[in-house]
Amino acid sequence: MLIELMRFKSKIPMDYYKEIIGNYRKLSYELDFGVVEDYAAMFKSGSKLMNMIQMEVL
Repeated sequence: MLIELMRFKSKIPMDYYKEIIGNYRKLSYELDFGVVEDYAAMFKSGSKLMNMIQMEVL
């Protein structure tokens, strides 16, 4: 879901996006970022998605 959130960031209202990102920040220590990286690598813009995640969540 985190990857999809980053992919469709522009289509989500900003206040809702910030709320979701805030919740991911609270759970960041529980996330398996290896799995997130593997999923992001399936997209052309996988490295860009991972950079966005690192800037927004970590």
